[in-house]
Amino acid sequence: MRARAIFWSLFFLVLAVVLQTTLFSRLAQFRIFPDVVLLVVILSARWLDPDPALLLGFTGGVAVDLLGTTPLGLRALVMTLVAYASVKTVDRFDLNPISLLISAVVLSLLGVVLLAVLGTLFGQGSLAEGNVVRTILLVPVFNGILALVVATPMRRLMTASNAGAML
Repeated sequence: MRARAIFWSLFFLVLAVVLQTTLFSRLAQFRIFPDVVLLVVILSARWLDPDPALLLGFTGGVAVDLLGTTPLGLRALVMTLVAYASVKTVDRFDLNPISLLISAVVLSLLGVVLLAVLGTLFGQGSLAEGNVVRTILLVPVFNGILALVVATPMRRLMTASNAGAML
């Protein structure tokens, strides 16, 4: 089952990187769009062991760093920290829709705030910009809504009981 969860989490990570760097960046409302890679890291941490969850966060962050304009390692650090927070809080949130929404919003908020603070420290913008406040407020809401849509299919694929069904 662990190999199945790792396979599907990597599949969803690659899909999220492709969606985030192509489709969502073109459809951005107010130039702000969901951070799909961050959401996949948050949701995957529910079904992965701690070490693979942290590695998934780091891998997702490096992939976004390589395809974006941020300094290499900035998003990797942020997503690894969010993966760590997800692993540490997974027992506090079950998968009913309300707690899923709350955990996705809170952990996405943590990731966006960390990215804004670290980005400011590394010269990638300023916390005083108007767009930063909108990003901090809207990205977690977008991620929470998207989490309600994608969590059930992810759970079904990553926790399927028969070993040969989807792999």
